[in-house]
Amino acid sequence: MLNPYSERTEWFEMLTRELPDMDIQLWPDIHNPDSVEYAVFWVHDTEDMRRYPNLRAILATTAGVEQFAGGDYPDVPIVRLADETMAGEMAAYAAHWVVHFHRKMDFYLDQQAAKVWRPTRATATGDFPVGILGFGSIGRHIGKCLAGLGYPINAWTRTGGEEEGVTHYRGRDGLEDMVSASRAIINVLPHTPETRRLIDAGVLAHFAPGSIYISLGRGATTIESDLVSAVEQGVLSAAVLDVTETEPLPPDSPLWNHPRVRITPHTSGFTRAPTAAPLIAANIRRIERGEAPFPVYDPRQGY
Repeated sequence: MLNPYSERTEWFEMLTRELPDMDIQLWPDIHNPDSVEYAVFWVHDTEDMRRYPNLRAILATTAGVEQFAGGDYPDVPIVRLADETMAGEMAAYAAHWVVHFHRKMDFYLDQQAAKVWRPTRATATGDFPVGILGFGSIGRHIGKCLAGLGYPINAWTRTGGEEEGVTHYRGRDGLEDMVSASRAIINVLPHTPETRRLIDAGVLAHFAPGSIYISLGRGATTIESDLVSAVEQGVLSAAVLDVTETEPLPPDSPLWNHPRVRITPHTSGFTRAPTAAPLIAANIRRIERGEAPFPVYDPRQGY
């Protein structure tokens, strides 16, 4: 059963090509519910899932899986999507904004509007460490991209890490230490009970003065009113939000018109059928061979 969020025809054609021996049924035109063994979707009605008694696995078409938290889904593996193409797009997005603010591009745009020619020296790249909140597959991709540009990389995770060339932090004390040691913070944390509203006034108070905050993971990890206060007080020189707690961002949100906040509509990385469908098909083939698919959603961890 296939129910993609968009590009329905392309998804159908790609999965049909990748799995030629399988009957790909595009929802809602399910002609034989008993034959459905795999469900491929972003979000789907849990009641409808009861129509498929022989379901073996659910395969998500996006990296985020918070839609499954607390949902009454059948007791089958839920397989997350780990698409390096999407991770690469997110890394390029993060690098764009780090370079934009580090190299004073916002300053030069203001100067251009005023017809002013006045160079200003930026901090050396090696003296502009970037901290990454969440160092899974996407966080590592972002870190590798920015390290390649010469930025020192700090990383904060629940359990820590050991990658060479990366300074790792863990736990609440580690979080405060990491943000204070970084000039730009990139948040790619998933939404879990532990990360919900994690970036609050207490954490923001430890940010290095004048630092940059870029949020790409999930909007629920940041308390937006505390973020606005941090920008207004000069703790942050700028914030870039590709995700917000409520999406679309409500028209009355003060984030829209704040001169040092940039908003994009959850577009830092896209799920694209030509690269994602083969990954999903590969996991289906693994299950068919009796192997374990990956990565599998762990409801205890929230990702």
